[in-house]
Amino acid sequence: MPVLAVFDAQGSWRDTHVCDGWITERLAGQGVSWGRGRKKGQRVLESAGLFYLPTDDGYIGLLLEAGEWASIPAGKAHFFDAGEAESLEGLPASLPLFEGFVEEVLALTGNDADEE
Repeated sequence: MPVLAVFDAQGSWRDTHVCDGWITERLAGQGVSWGRGRKKGQRVLESAGLFYLPTDDGYIGLLLEAGEWASIPAGKAHFFDAGEAESLEGLPASLPLFEGFVEEVLALTGNDADEE
């Protein structure tokens, strides 16, 4: 299940969405698409990953699971973290990296990371 979070320019978490339609629409506004399963020309993620895309007023964080993919136009600024990054050069330090993002999503949905 994809999760899309909207952040302001300072990296403050604003909104969280899990509705496929809303995520698709919001990403399309950035020239980005996503999907599940095999699609010709797309590399499917083997494990979960977090993409950050700068927007005019902040950032979008897109968490995808294994078996999903994102298509980002060539030359479009973005960041990717599959859980190994300690920092991402150019990304505001206030934005959560993979583990922090997942923990926040779990907290927002009433789940506890320690229960997994």
